[in-house]
Amino acid sequence: MSISFINAVPALLVEKERVVVAGDLHIGMESKFADSGVMFPNPARRMAEELLLICKENDSKKVVLLGDVKDSLANMVRTDMLMLKEFFDVMKGIDVNIVKGNHDANLDQILGGMGFNIPIAKELLLDDVALMHGNALPSEEAVMKKYIVCGHGHIAAHLNGVDSKAWLVAPSGEGMKEHYKKYNKGIKFVAAPAFNRLIIGSRVSRETEEHIPLLNNKLFDFAKSDTYDLYGNMLK
Repeated sequence: MSISFINAVPALLVEKERVVVAGDLHIGMESKFADSGVMFPNPARRMAEELLLICKENDSKKVVLLGDVKDSLANMVRTDMLMLKEFFDVMKGIDVNIVKGNHDANLDQILGGMGFNIPIAKELLLDDVALMHGNALPSEEAVMKKYIVCGHGHIAAHLNGVDSKAWLVAPSGEGMKEHYKKYNKGIKFVAAPAFNRLIIGSRVSRETEEHIPLLNNKLFDFAKSDTYDLYGNMLK
């Protein structure tokens, strides 16, 4: 395999390029809890420190964030801006790229105003892996890869009586031939759990298929998909 789930954490490794991939940080969502009197100390710093540790343990100097870096759909309030700045201050020394999510409006201007020069793109193409957020259809180049890895779905599964973060993997579907003249018939879709600890996610169901354009357009076959826990075990 050219990608592997990193054991016990909601991130994966693109092995050839040694790129750590994580999505849906939703920095700033803690403010919603704070309004109700529930406080989470240094949440953005903790996520950055977790990513740094994952990079160290996997001999990586590169991270790709699969979109929805921030939680606010538009402009951010000051406290959320401070959390965003703290996250990228801690991540200095790591080569970070972002694929833009539907929550990331104005993110390039916001980060630029903080002095961060971080590339943000609709999708990122590596040797045999395409990385994108998942709220839009992939490019013609992306469907020629071996894997398309997305965030957006906040994948979870019901394990031992509770919902837990999970991965979803699906083969190509009938919709591919309707949308693309050429594509890799062996391509697989990998939908990631949210990296933010406060987001458990949505249990895999028909709503998962309806929520993710790559599934509801039948580019990938949800009926033939498999779900894995964070330890790489296939779930029944």
